[in-house]
Amino acid sequence: MSDACHPRSDGRATKIIDGAIVALVGRPNAGKSSLYNRVTDGDARVGNFPGITVDVLEAEAELPDGYGRATFVDLPGIYSIEAATDADTDEGTARSFIDAHEKASAVADAPPFAVIQVLDATRLALSLRLTRELASHASRLALVVTQADVLDREGLVCDAELLSTLVGVPVIIVSARDPAAKSAVLALAARLLRDPPRAHAQASSIDPDATAKKVLADKASVADEERARRSRTEKIDRWALHPIVGPLLFVAVMSAIFAAVFFVAEPFSTAIDRVTKGLGAKIGPRLGGGYLASFVNDGLIGGAGTVLAFLPQIVVLTVALELLDASGYLARGVFLVDRFFRRFGLGGKALVPLLTAHACAVPAIRATRILRDPKERLLTLLVLPLMTCSARLPTYSLLVSTFFAHRGPWVQSLVFVGLYAAGLVTGAIASAVLQRTTVRGRPLPLVLEMPAYRAPEASFLRKATARGVKGFLADVGTTIVVASALLWVLLNVPMPGAQRDPSLAGAPAAVVRVNNSVAASLGRSIEPVTRYAGFDWRFNVGLFGSFGARELMVGTLGVIYGLEDVDDDPTPLRAQLRDARTPDGRPRYTTRNALSLMAFFVFACQCMSTVAALRRETRSWKWPLFVLAYTYVLAFVAAVIVYNVAGWFTA
Repeated sequence: MSDACHPRSDGRATKIIDGAIVALVGRPNAGKSSLYNRVTDGDARVGNFPGITVDVLEAEAELPDGYGRATFVDLPGIYSIEAATDADTDEGTARSFIDAHEKASAVADAPPFAVIQVLDATRLALSLRLTRELASHASRLALVVTQADVLDREGLVCDAELLSTLVGVPVIIVSARDPAAKSAVLALAARLLRDPPRAHAQASSIDPDATAKKVLADKASVADEERARRSRTEKIDRWALHPIVGPLLFVAVMSAIFAAVFFVAEPFSTAIDRVTKGLGAKIGPRLGGGYLASFVNDGLIGGAGTVLAFLPQIVVLTVALELLDASGYLARGVFLVDRFFRRFGLGGKALVPLLTAHACAVPAIRATRILRDPKERLLTLLVLPLMTCSARLPTYSLLVSTFFAHRGPWVQSLVFVGLYAAGLVTGAIASAVLQRTTVRGRPLPLVLEMPAYRAPEASFLRKATARGVKGFLADVGTTIVVASALLWVLLNVPMPGAQRDPSLAGAPAAVVRVNNSVAASLGRSIEPVTRYAGFDWRFNVGLFGSFGARELMVGTLGVIYGLEDVDDDPTPLRAQLRDARTPDGRPRYTTRNALSLMAFFVFACQCMSTVAALRRETRSWKWPLFVLAYTYVLAFVAAVIVYNVAGWFTA
């Protein structure tokens, strides 16, 4: 029996052996993930810079003519499959996958394995260099040329038949945005899996530049408008990549994005906060008061509901970064920062995981696989936790909107930008120090192609936003709800042997119970140290919880102030923090407390998911523990300095 089945004598199709695999391979920006989404109806993230596909994604699809189902695999974007690379990089992952499945498919009666290379029609010569290498690794190989719509707008045409003749493998031309691309690719895959494996000596010996020139030509008639579009990217890049204007423009764009978090999202956050507080105020009396009402109102709604109010900020930031990504501008950012990053031991490609870390450090840690140099990759892993991830947004938003509200949205936005900038600057300094002490070495030269500017597809933006919202809501509905419930218990269970605080004489029973609880006692036990940074036991309990999830800082304060609020007043948490008083009547928290806590959050690696991801990627506890140690020391020292310096200028 052959390794793939052929049509029967009656003309009806015979099912391909179960377990058939089709791997999609291509250079970054070739449109591979877009094509994967189209063929499998999946939702792999589609981006416009290297490193989007950091894991091997797979999904099944039905082949035409009754040939059965095959598994399509979206491999990481690569520039070369033969370059000497670390096994954990994108190139190493792709090569290992292809070689292993080629070997497995060579066994008699084994499921067939095929490779489809996705080539960008606008950069055909560069893609054909990878084709030349793949020809010696894949016994079933075909080419799918994408960006047919872009090629058409630029007044060019690609001769698929001639390309197939010159390379010696099947070739089709599609646009990943065209629904018809799905059937064309599935038909090509069925053909590949049916045909027997063979050598591709012709493809191995092609001249990529000469071949591209032969198959690409101007259309018979090219309108003036189409000719003008060819130079659109070059005209924009004259400013976007200008050595002086370019960096200033990039900083301005990123600053505008962070400012939008307040200008756009703040009204929605305030509305959600009021709704959740009002909901709690109505549910409490219906449950008859007592511990059950307190658990639901103060524990669940006070914790998870308070964090939920910051969902609009997550949405705004996610949409903005996805727009930069899909448009092609983010690749320009990589180029702009490369020279700057190299002064600190990192290459421009490190910007990709560093920017990804502003959404979440866990996928950013996986995204370091695009870095070919193992030392540069380790260095990037060690500084990633310093980037401001979206989980810190609720804490930043709470503190900024509470203690800087009277200064207006522009000042709030500048503070917000400063927090992000502090993470980036500290990461650069830490990188320079580590590169000269712990992780010695220089980054490899940057290899990057600039994609054409493209209008982002609304469907992909919707999916990306939906994933961000879904992930945030999943955290709120699971981790944060469970943690808030546990915290409520710890705030209501008295600490054995706890001495009554004389300053609480005459205070309501609820306030006394919270202040004598297990959680309060734990937080108070480290007050002798943390008071130098302006942290009281309430902040300390929040810091304990934030190690499980950074958002829990806000949730913890929401639970604490919900329990201490004996009148069940639906006042937003920010107003409660602003109005809180010590027993002698002084404000419990001021701007210097807020600045100190924000400084701590800028530097501390407070998420156990980040630690676990570092452990998986480094295969050692040495580096995760090192990251925890240096970030917490740095965070506390920074908080102490900020608290004391701020005391000279603020109340």
